[in-house]
Amino acid sequence: MKELPIYPYVRPDEMDRPRREPHPVAVVGAGLTGLTLALDLVRRGIPVVVLDDDNTVGVRGLASRGMVWAQRTLDIFDRLGMAGEVVGKGVRWNVGRVLCRDQAVASFTLQDQPDMRHNGFVNLQQYYLEAFLVDALMREPLAELRWLNRVAGIEPQAEGPATLQVETPDGAYTCQAQWVVACDGAKSAVRTMLGLSPRVYDQTEDRWIIIDVVLRDTAWPEERWTWLDARSNHGRAVWRHKMADDTWRLDFQLRPDEDPAEAATDAGMRQRVWDLLGERVEFDIAWHGVWAYRHECLDSLRHGRVLFAGDSAHLVAPFGARGGNGGIQDADNLGWKLALLLQGRAGESLLDTYSVERKHAAMENIRQARRSSRFVYPGAARSAALWRDAIIDLAPRHAVAARMINTGRLCMPAVYPASALACGTHALAGRALPNVVLRQADGLTLHGLLGPWFTVLVFGNALPPGAQDGDGLVRWVAVGPLCDERGQAALAHQLGQALDGQAWLLRPDQHVMAAATPETGDPEAVLAWVAAALDASGACPEPLPEARGLYRSTGGASHAAIPATA
Repeated sequence: MKELPIYPYVRPDEMDRPRREPHPVAVVGAGLTGLTLALDLVRRGIPVVVLDDDNTVGVRGLASRGMVWAQRTLDIFDRLGMAGEVVGKGVRWNVGRVLCRDQAVASFTLQDQPDMRHNGFVNLQQYYLEAFLVDALMREPLAELRWLNRVAGIEPQAEGPATLQVETPDGAYTCQAQWVVACDGAKSAVRTMLGLSPRVYDQTEDRWIIIDVVLRDTAWPEERWTWLDARSNHGRAVWRHKMADDTWRLDFQLRPDEDPAEAATDAGMRQRVWDLLGERVEFDIAWHGVWAYRHECLDSLRHGRVLFAGDSAHLVAPFGARGGNGGIQDADNLGWKLALLLQGRAGESLLDTYSVERKHAAMENIRQARRSSRFVYPGAARSAALWRDAIIDLAPRHAVAARMINTGRLCMPAVYPASALACGTHALAGRALPNVVLRQADGLTLHGLLGPWFTVLVFGNALPPGAQDGDGLVRWVAVGPLCDERGQAALAHQLGQALDGQAWLLRPDQHVMAAATPETGDPEAVLAWVAAALDASGACPEPLPEARGLYRSTGGASHAAIPATA
């Protein structure tokens, strides 16, 4: 992509003909999270209007921003029908290396998982993902994208729709929506207008410069390399990733006394890249930007009929690729809950579980990113700096020290806490279902069996008596007849699951809700779990007996294991 697409402004109908009924959902912000949520909702039959103050994707030109996409994100995009575009355009990688004193001291290889739908991570500039999402939404009759529509005011109501004041090139108008989802980024205008401030857990003076370079003639392997103290960067850290279009993302840690403006000059950037390359080769600079990071999260992601998702809800340092991937998981969690509520099949309390579950995930992301950031930049903490330097000194000679290096534990899918939506003591409860390939001939996967709402996967050759799809809300599937021999082995390897008749209840977001043994997994008990989920009072019903199979937790099943050296 040589330049970002420009989308046309269209005069909103409300400026000439006020709507009789409010919009079911207004999404504020056409970024990664907002577009993902909008696509999920319209695919579930919910009309959505997206309001954005810009008329393109990305920000500030061809900025790579988020660019490492996890297997969980690819699974979600599979459900939305666009994973093929992401994988086809992106760069897949499985190997990472860590260097100290310019010497490789640690490496990791993501587990080779040929029996999984997606194997490894994919690097792709965020603006590509957003453009793919826009293209998909423009084909949806229930989606309305309003470019150059800036939300300038919001009046939420305790009961009834919220009122938005929107400014356009043609003037201002009023827009009403039953539910508003703020996906308007780290400097969320909606959050400010409501007088909300996130809790800041820490903020660092550590600064970095991103230099995205187009470099076609290089022998660099397509691996993730991390220098903790590169000589070419004055003993500071460097990250290197390959993205689409022969573009490499280079993140250089700046010295504490370094002038960011000077570092961002063309001459300064080129010299820094040449120093890393070790030679003066020709390259183009696609984009650059200086960044710092902080960790923050709203105390609640729901405020009446306004919900927050993505960076407007929580911010996390980029160590481990948790920002964009976390925002996509926000959308994945919220979409089905909001759709069932608007369809009259669930109560408002179901939306409270969105706040609980996704704040839980955000705090885990913050905890993991803080550990990495403190290792990369201990700052004024002398004891932490001494500990880090000792590990770096020992790492080239001692494997134990090498395994203690923490430059960013790559993100894993969220594990949700126990509730009516994640019940029982089964090891997989609250976890995302691994997407195992069941049949090699046509690539049928476990996720391919799931319905749009709740699904009961019976790991056997027949359904229990009385099992039938009800009201379109619950789908029953016997897995056994759909597996080839290799698929059966993959289930045993990835899930510790044999075809013994166990039943697993899956949520619409592919997370496991409960499991039952063949003797107790009767349809009435399963429907009781679904009823409890839609009531979402926060309490589990009488637990179903724990399934006998053990979840093979090493490696995270659907995500490859990340050794301690990652």
